[in-house]
Amino acid sequence: MLKPKNLIVIAIKVAVLLLTFWFVYSKVNNPESVEKIKAFAHQPFTSRNIAYGIIVLYLMYLNVVLETLKWHFLANKVELISWKKALESVLAGLTLAVFTPSRVGEFGGRVLYLAPQNRVKGVVAMGIGSFSQMMVTNVFGAIGLIFFVWQFIPSNVAILIAITAAGIAFSILILLFYFNVKWFYGILHSLRFLNRFKANFRILLRFSKKELFTVFGFSTLRYAVFSMQYYLLINLFIPGLRYPECMMMISIIYMVQSILPTFALLDLGVRGAAATYFFGFLIVSSQVVSVLAAAFGVWIVNIIIPAIIGVYFILKVNFFSGNNN
Repeated sequence: MLKPKNLIVIAIKVAVLLLTFWFVYSKVNNPESVEKIKAFAHQPFTSRNIAYGIIVLYLMYLNVVLETLKWHFLANKVELISWKKALESVLAGLTLAVFTPSRVGEFGGRVLYLAPQNRVKGVVAMGIGSFSQMMVTNVFGAIGLIFFVWQFIPSNVAILIAITAAGIAFSILILLFYFNVKWFYGILHSLRFLNRFKANFRILLRFSKKELFTVFGFSTLRYAVFSMQYYLLINLFIPGLRYPECMMMISIIYMVQSILPTFALLDLGVRGAAATYFFGFLIVSSQVVSVLAAAFGVWIVNIIIPAIIGVYFILKVNFFSGNNN
């Protein structure tokens, strides 16, 4: 007879399985998504389009590999884990991320692969990686926004200079905080309601600036990968867009997505709204569907496909022991 603990685990796994496939079905089967899928289906099977599709899928694989390298590097500060275990935990985290606000479930999915006594430390270590990715996204987004206001927003020079100064100051500040991550230990240590977790926060003191730069490098490479995916899909539908202007808009869109807290269920709407607004400065109204289709493609490739694969690793994970080799 199954123990109550095992029944709970089975119920959770079944719920994750059902929710994942319900989520995918509901998002792909709605009229807006069908319109975007048709936009892809209407693309001719030319050698150029096939090459673009292959490259985008390869970049999906590269994106997961880079995130696995980053997580493996961070997790080994807490507990020695294998490359295979790191990869499985990344995919499991992506599965849980789709149901939670601001993708916080990704933390839970990953630390399930750590020993129970190391899971809080794992959350803190992953927090460094997430902050690094957010920092890269926002720094590039701030740079893109500066160029955007100078090029597209009519205003006097004083206001434009003020916006430029604010963007530079923001970028410097966020970089300063990241490379002095030990400051966060002092902040967290001062919060009384976190007293029971204070010992786990010491993981922040283990990272040297050189190691933080390594994590920063992984995050920058990932940013380059998923930005290129977006550019290729936009270029697939609208070949006439210039690369610098396209990347400027992409950087701002990613910054907007990182700033706005949202459920993955609503994430596609945020992506579409941001893409429509900013690319609206470069395209005509008849090309809006193409922009939305490109955003939809990036979402499918980087979130939905890995999340579906991750269901398998959620089903096999041992919730209580952390021994998932």
